[in-house]
Amino acid sequence: MLSASRPLKQNGFTYVEVVLSVVLLAVLLVPALQALQTGISGGATPTLAASAPTLRAKMEEVLAVPFGDLYVETYLPGGNTTAINATYSDAAAAVNRRVVVLYRYDAAARALSAGDTGLLYVSVYYQSEGTASALSTLMGRWW
Repeated sequence: MLSASRPLKQNGFTYVEVVLSVVLLAVLLVPALQALQTGISGGATPTLAASAPTLRAKMEEVLAVPFGDLYVETYLPGGNTTAINATYSDAAAAVNRRVVVLYRYDAAARALSAGDTGLLYVSVYYQSEGTASALSTLMGRWW
């Protein structure tokens, strides 16, 4: 039996608690949405997001050339060095110039090879950034 002097206890949130939680959620959501928008649009460093695909595109362009044509480049005067290969690099005056380095490689010595190893070291990087962000791979005559 319920007593008339005791009111029923109601569970739930008060109006003040609901308003406070909505205001708090709105205040905290603004920086989160700004960070999300920055991440989607590329933010302050769009060059970082754009640089990797263009380097990969240049690397794919070079790797699409038959091995024999690339290998001949290493026998030209001044060819088998870590110098920039002018044939496959972007033009010297190009903005964001992508340079290509080709040389015969000795896997056992992990260095340049004066002989015919059947293995090429291929590297592509932005001239302005240097080799720190270079893409490099080995290309074999038989694979």
